[in-house]
Amino acid sequence: MAKRLIADEVLEEWISTYGDQNYVDYKLRALAFAEKCSEEGIITHDEKFSAFLLHGSIYSRITNCKYNTGMYKHVECEWENEEETFLAVLHKKQAFWLLWKEVTEEYMKNDFKHSFRPTIDRLNEKEGYSLDNIQVLTNAKNCAKATSFPHYLFTVVNTTDPTKQQTFRRFDSKGAAFKHIGLPYSKSDTGRFHQVGNCLYLLQSEDVTLGRVEMEEYENPEDVSYTGSFSITTEHPHGGTITINRNFTYERMAIILKQDQLI
Repeated sequence: MAKRLIADEVLEEWISTYGDQNYVDYKLRALAFAEKCSEEGIITHDEKFSAFLLHGSIYSRITNCKYNTGMYKHVECEWENEEETFLAVLHKKQAFWLLWKEVTEEYMKNDFKHSFRPTIDRLNEKEGYSLDNIQVLTNAKNCAKATSFPHYLFTVVNTTDPTKQQTFRRFDSKGAAFKHIGLPYSKSDTGRFHQVGNCLYLLQSEDVTLGRVEMEEYENPEDVSYTGSFSITTEHPHGGTITINRNFTYERMAIILKQDQLI
């Protein structure tokens, strides 16, 4: 459907000028919108590629937040339409638009390397996407920011080595903590366990772990309750030790450390 909006020669010109940007359906709609804005004098000819990128980024934020995808799970987005949002940015966020164009130019000068691509970032990570809560970051800086906060990784259960149960370690970033246990990037401060092999882990930001902030309250019906178990080692009345698994049900869990536990 979107291909009908773009004449073959126009698409060929874009590919010749901006390279193959993997023009899937939503990107073709962004291309058509950028061309329309240029024809109507809303933007200049030289601003078309910037408009194309911003339209696509707005669409991605709307879609990912709507479907709770990956790191956007439980993130609110007040936008509903990418074209209306783009025009609102153009008229109400002029500094944002100017910086977006500057970063787009650097992206083009660096042979369209993904790390240089402009992205929409939230100023306050505890709030959703709105015109008052956005800034421009390159993709590389946005990814680095998303994982740069100190995190604590708690080993809650380790059935292969009971002596290492209920230990914790501080990492400089969320990404480093997930890499340590061999998991891909995900959301922290969920109160949910991550199971890797015979171990259960709990990942928390430093702010939650040290009691500086409370864990966010999610209203997802899937997050009602979970079942877990602790391994308890005790002395056997006839000598030796025995290990008992004690099951428990919980809605979410947070471990708060006192300062004397960090010494």
